[in-house]
Amino acid sequence: MRNGPSRILQCVSRILATVVLCLGICTGSNASAATFMIPLIPNFPLVDCNSNGVEDTDDITSGTSADCNLNGIPDECDIDSGFSLDCNGNSIPDTCDIDAGTAKDCNGNSIPDTCEIIAGGSDCNNNLIIDSCEVLLLGVDDCNGNLVPDECDTDCDSNGVIDDCEITADPSKDCDVDGTLDLCQYSSEYGGVDALDCDENLVLDSCQITANAALDCDTDGILDSCETDTDSDGTIDDCD
Repeated sequence: MRNGPSRILQCVSRILATVVLCLGICTGSNASAATFMIPLIPNFPLVDCNSNGVEDTDDITSGTSADCNLNGIPDECDIDSGFSLDCNGNSIPDTCDIDAGTAKDCNGNSIPDTCEIIAGGSDCNNNLIIDSCEVLLLGVDDCNGNLVPDECDTDCDSNGVIDDCEITADPSKDCDVDGTLDLCQYSSEYGGVDALDCDENLVLDSCQITANAALDCDTDGILDSCETDTDSDGTIDDCD
């Protein structure tokens, strides 16, 4: 049987009564006189945090109330008082859910993962595992080190390598340094606009012009080679 707060106080009260009786006898008072003093000792009331008329320790001993953290206080009272959190509302303190294995806590912050996800924690693939735990503990691919599984990052050309990592490995694949593969900008096959590579040399026109402004004499952002030169004199009409 656990010693709850009220049971401990009752024991203290009995001990005090015994001490008073012994002192009375030892100092020459008769037993009846010493006994007369006992009512002066405080009689501590039962502790009944859930107001069911039963002392908390008896609730716990009988199984009426759980006490998963063994602190002598019914779990429902720990939760109601805010001493223990119950983020998933299952009437079990979160720490006990985690200790029992009924809730996962992959990052060790004493909050069930499901509650973190509901509160806005990142779970990009909806597998009920926090993204950072998938990366750090389960070893899923995260080539750019952003603690998000690669499967959730952008792979615009669907080649199995996320764009960030392709660009890091070969910066020439993003000539305008906008974080998007050039291929996905100028190829309609990958959601781009074919006109952005009007001469079809697999280089964005804007990057060609940036490297050599003479390729766009009228500065309209279109390569001269893709504009009209009626008299075929090598200079587009707008610049003649």
